[in-house]
Amino acid sequence: MAGGAAPAGRACPTPLHFARFQPSPAARHVWVPSRRTQRLQLLKVTSADAPQAAGCQQQQQQQQLEFPAQAESSGCNLDKELVANSSAASTGTQQGGAAAAALAATHDQQQQQRQQQQQQPLQERAPKWPVDSTRSSGRSTSSSSSTSACNVEQPPEIGVAPHIDLEQLASGAQQQRPRRGALPAAPAAPGPPDPAAAAVAAGAAAAGSSATADAGLLYPPSERTQIRNSWNSLMRWARYFRLREETDTLQVDKVVVFGGGSFGTAMGVSLARQRKNIQVTLLLRDPYLCRDINELHCNTRYLKDFELPINVNATTSAAEAITGAQFAIHAVPVQHTRAFLQGIKDLMPPMLPIISVSKGIEVDSGQLMSEVVPSVLGKKHPTAYLSGPSFAKEVMMGRPTGIVAASKDKALARTVQRLFASPSMRVNTTTDVIGVEICGSLKNVLAIAAGIVEGLELGPNAMAALVAQGCSEIRWLATKMGAKTATISGLSGLGDIMLTCYGSLSRNRTVGVRLGQGEKLPDILASSSQVAEGVPTAAVVVNLARKYRVQLPVLTAVAQVLDGHITAKQAVFEIMSLPQIEER
Repeated sequence: MAGGAAPAGRACPTPLHFARFQPSPAARHVWVPSRRTQRLQLLKVTSADAPQAAGCQQQQQQQQLEFPAQAESSGCNLDKELVANSSAASTGTQQGGAAAAALAATHDQQQQQRQQQQQQPLQERAPKWPVDSTRSSGRSTSSSSSTSACNVEQPPEIGVAPHIDLEQLASGAQQQRPRRGALPAAPAAPGPPDPAAAAVAAGAAAAGSSATADAGLLYPPSERTQIRNSWNSLMRWARYFRLREETDTLQVDKVVVFGGGSFGTAMGVSLARQRKNIQVTLLLRDPYLCRDINELHCNTRYLKDFELPINVNATTSAAEAITGAQFAIHAVPVQHTRAFLQGIKDLMPPMLPIISVSKGIEVDSGQLMSEVVPSVLGKKHPTAYLSGPSFAKEVMMGRPTGIVAASKDKALARTVQRLFASPSMRVNTTTDVIGVEICGSLKNVLAIAAGIVEGLELGPNAMAALVAQGCSEIRWLATKMGAKTATISGLSGLGDIMLTCYGSLSRNRTVGVRLGQGEKLPDILASSSQVAEGVPTAAVVVNLARKYRVQLPVLTAVAQVLDGHITAKQAVFEIMSLPQIEER
């Protein structure tokens, strides 16, 4: 039967040499590159891996059918014989004996090639699989590439070598491990430096840091997947709420700002920038400053380095400012608020919301702003209170800022949030008005203490200990007055404390620094153009501590220094000499 055709119903016998490339049901053979010697080793895969091996065999046949011209031009007799014999074995049209003889000759030729390779040095014997560019260039190869590839023996299951990332080579990163069944490309022989290639490598190295970060090489794959899933979940949640907010727009035509100080002007400018159709009117007492704002578009007294939008104007007439306004931003200092509101009480519409940005406690009555405003305008007048870490100059510069809108009316707090929210300003809401106000008032007193430590040059250790003790004292008093713990540790509490105590733009901190350096309080206040609310608030804090039976060593010491009873150095010495207590 060796010389004739195979009988019907019986497959053509498969020679031993062809069994390597024609997988049987019991075993499959795949070509895998050896990592140590860079030689091809024949690994035997059990029947459990049969589907994967079958896929490799189909890929081999498909590739040989797609690149017949390359196979002929390369002169690789082994591939040509394999294609021919594979076709003969599949169709059964050729004689088994002839196929066996041809395969035997091919096997002898292959053994001679291997013996010649073993006589060469190891580096020369390493297979150098060329990078095939036919897949990216329409599966077309030039005659030169075909000629260079004819001397290279490629395994039947491999069509192209893995792609080489130029950015990884330029940045010195290791090449990624190739997938199973793929052969790594050998490094090119060293040659003279190419200026064009050096320029490309320099550009790739310049973007190496960002490319590495985008590739996700910092974390293991499992952690990377979890991080990306968490981030994608957060982005989906944000898109959902943004779409809902787009359908719920707030139409505002005019806003009035009571006072022309730095922070009141900054909040008005923030609204004017994000809402081009809104009219922001500042109600001032100084006609000269009013003229500068209207003609020069600049608050020449407090924010002379910034230009105001054209939809911001000023007036000294309360009736003109309030008429047609839908919101009123109250930025008058706390100690002058009662007299100011009494003067415009008859002009105020009963349902005009007042958004107070003033922080502090009234000295005469010991009341917070949430108590002063209703006592003048009535308890039913809608009011909200803004607080948080926000310097006026940084708001004018458009830097990211976070604040809190507090109101007992949740709907009003939400409306204020929608009014001020922008890409550069986040606004949280809360109903804890007491917590927001007491933290915004007491942090000014603590900032004076922090400035004293800075003026005395006591170092970061003393600063951290002082601020931590001050935060505890604010928490003790605030919780006694009914504040929520979450408010104290949030933006309007801890966030505002950190900014005021460590920020160089803080007015109260500046007063403390000058006190620590030995200056007198009257001279400091006379040379300052802005009000430091912590100075009058310090005495009120002592009265509140007595009322609620709370010991406040740091805040009480500030009141003593401001009143001139002790010096800044004596205050530090006395506080450090207090009995050692348990942390609470």
